Amino acid sequence: MQATTRESSREKSRWLKGLIGDEKRWIRLSIAAGLFAGLMLILQAYLLAKAVDATLFHNAQLNDMWGWLAIILLALVLRAGAGVVREWSGQRASVGARSRLRAELIQRLAILGPAYTRQQRSGELSSLLMEQVEALDGFIARYLPQMALAVMLPLVILVFVLPVNWAATLIFLITAPLIPIFMALVGGRAAEANRRNFKALAQLSAYFLDVVQGLATLKLFSQSKAQKKIIARNAEEFRLRTMQVLRLAFLSSAVLEFFASVSIAVLAVYLGFSFLGLLNFGSWGEQITLYHALFLLILAPEFYLPLRELGTHYHAKQEATAAAERIIDLLDEAERLQQGGDLSLPKSLPDLSVNAVSFSYTGQQSIVLNDVCLHVAAGECVALVGPSGAGKSTLLNLLAGFEKPSSGQVCISGLSLEKVSRSDWMDHVAFVSQHTTLFPGTIRDNLLMAKPQATDQELQQACDLAAATEFIQCLEKGLDTEIGEAGGNFSGGQIQRLALARAFLKNAPVLLLDEPTASLDITSEQQILESLKVLCEGRTTLLLTHRPASMKIAKRIYVLDQGKCYEADLDTRTRLEQEGP
Repeated sequence: MQATTRESSREKSRWLKGLIGDEKRWIRLSIAAGLFAGLMLILQAYLLAKAVDATLFHNAQLNDMWGWLAIILLALVLRAGAGVVREWSGQRASVGARSRLRAELIQRLAILGPAYTRQQRSGELSSLLMEQVEALDGFIARYLPQMALAVMLPLVILVFVLPVNWAATLIFLITAPLIPIFMALVGGRAAEANRRNFKALAQLSAYFLDVVQGLATLKLFSQSKAQKKIIARNAEEFRLRTMQVLRLAFLSSAVLEFFASVSIAVLAVYLGFSFLGLLNFGSWGEQITLYHALFLLILAPEFYLPLRELGTHYHAKQEATAAAERIIDLLDEAERLQQGGDLSLPKSLPDLSVNAVSFSYTGQQSIVLNDVCLHVAAGECVALVGPSGAGKSTLLNLLAGFEKPSSGQVCISGLSLEKVSRSDWMDHVAFVSQHTTLFPGTIRDNLLMAKPQATDQELQQACDLAAATEFIQCLEKGLDTEIGEAGGNFSGGQIQRLALARAFLKNAPVLLLDEPTASLDITSEQQILESLKVLCEGRTTLLLTHRPASMKIAKRIYVLDQGKCYEADLDTRTRLEQEGP
């Protein structure tokens, strides 16, 4: 079990390092700036030790040391500048990597589609995109450069210390490993605490968002105060978990400071006994002078400083490792669905075929679809009806490519959907749901999502065909009207007409319509149906519906019930158009 955990941690570390990509140049610049600052410090230590030794033992005057002091001041300025460059370049690498990762996560969520996002809690996804991606900042900006500096800088210092005193070099070599050893011991617990903390944060975010979205219902049933207490209790638990993480971080810093101080003390004791004449080894046969002692004591804290800083940033690595777990799961899930061929669809109008498809959701034994067959000819409009829960939306998700069948094939123009380029298929499809989503922005922004390069004339034509111009013209700002939260300033019929306008604007050859007239009044339904008749002309259309009026625009009707699908005969169609499914 422990071996498996270590292997998993190594895999996450490799994945985190792979995030850097093109930002490696900024990491290299950060490392170079850190090394340069270290060299300037060694120069300062050398000149300062020389200046003090010359003043006390060689009767040097202030006038004799102006040159040394000027170089010390210049080294100090250059060291400060190197520190700024080091921090700036680390942040550049972090910002670039995190921005690219967020863009990739959003793209993967788009690939997973609504079939996946509907099963997730919005608060957890928001926490993933914001807090958990943000948690990678310390790992990229500081831990990665510091990991290289923790190896390089001590070696550079040893190169200058060894010619002065081999005993001091030996002390450094013996005591230096203590810091990373205890850093790893404390860091293991920090990683587990961070993992629990991120899980608690995701659950708290999801629960809070669920409560906010259902606040009106909670007030209606007088449950808002009870939910307030639950949120307060969950927030307190999260606070306690956060304090546990902070305690471990401070414990790690204290342990590292302790061992660094002990190591410096050992060196100081050695030098003190050497001055007293009790020890006479280590200085290559020469007597230890004040210059040697000052030089070694100034460099001693700086020798351990990179290791102490690595320990300080080690909890950032553990935090990033914990955050990476959920991110990797999402990327792997999208990769699984994205796997497919690179075939392009023919330019002719496509037809849709569902051949002996069976499907069941992961972790559920019940079969949603069982050996389903369905065919929609090119340019034909087919309605799919059936009771709620029969699997109609699942079948639509299979055709859209958001889900993969357990067995059987979904074919487009005779090509298996798994072998067709996903981007090519998405370009061929317009999807109109019963729950249309309007995004923050203007009406124009929402319509342009279907075709970003569309002209004003194309937008106007799409609105005319969708019968949306009538209410848009009544708005003071027209297409530039801001859309409220979740489209709250528009009626259900208006929102559906905007969804149809997007479909007209995209002008895709395949239409997948998921009950576009559901929950609409009779007047709005008639307006939407008139637009649908125009939209379906010359397009391959599959229409999911419960409404008898919607069935009349379809050429053929399939009935899906208890996982089985069959084409309705004339009598069945007549009954459905009169009574509904």
